[in-house]
Amino acid sequence: MAKQVMDMETSKGISIGASKELQRNWTEKTWDFVSQKGNYDRTRLNLNFEIVKGSKIQKVDKSLSIIQKMKENLARRGILDPNDGLAKPIYRTVVNFIFGGSREQMRKLAFGNQLIDESVGADNSNIKRMPDIEDWAKDIYQFVSDKFGEDNIIGFYVHLDELNPHIHCTLLPISDNKFNYKKIFAGKTKYELSAKNMKLHNDLAAVNRKYGLDRGASVLETHAQHKTINQYRAELNEMNKKIYEHIQKQKQFSQQLHDENMIASKRVKGLTTMINNLNTEKDKIQAEIEDLKKQG
Repeated sequence: MAKQVMDMETSKGISIGASKELQRNWTEKTWDFVSQKGNYDRTRLNLNFEIVKGSKIQKVDKSLSIIQKMKENLARRGILDPNDGLAKPIYRTVVNFIFGGSREQMRKLAFGNQLIDESVGADNSNIKRMPDIEDWAKDIYQFVSDKFGEDNIIGFYVHLDELNPHIHCTLLPISDNKFNYKKIFAGKTKYELSAKNMKLHNDLAAVNRKYGLDRGASVLETHAQHKTINQYRAELNEMNKKIYEHIQKQKQFSQQLHDENMIASKRVKGLTTMINNLNTEKDKIQAEIEDLKKQG
């Protein structure tokens, strides 16, 4: 069975660069750069969507950055950002989640049986977004809302323009109307932290199971090191690079087969012409022999 993915990384705020990437709020120059790298497919940009309060699906709203949304959210609730006024932020005020799963299953949820051309510059504008990916995203949104409070979700973006469909969720670790990352996620001891993480992954698995995604082994059992979002992206980029190289090799092989086929076709055509000429000569000789017989 395919495996679920949930990566979490904390930060002391969110950068404008991260906000632009999550919302795909890029200039033409940036789009040209990332498209040439093969990490993003602009022809599938329209398939991306976000989920907002009330579990409503909509086109990604770029009118406000995530930074601005965070400020508006805190102002509306009368909550102070503890990093405001500090020369250097020191408090963990943002939790960044990535939700996803095994590539084959995620692509099936997002695109069904449609084939994606992963080569750089390919046109995939004909690809349609499947309802399953929307249902999955809404269930994940509800999962986060139930666990951490819907008011604390600042951004919830579903990206279908990359190799592996996934969700980016930007969350404020707020409890009892104040920031409290340790209470919500860490706990008082490392054992409480482990128990919380275990329960979070298990509860997520209960949501993901109906979408063909399983829990997988716990890091407590495998001793695997948790990946940061940057590490996760680096792995995706490396995977993109390998797939692109594979596609190029396949294209070269296909061209080689085409060239060899053309040469073989020319040879067959030449042989066919030669045989036809021989048959014509044979018929002429046979006719001459018959004439000689009649004369003799």
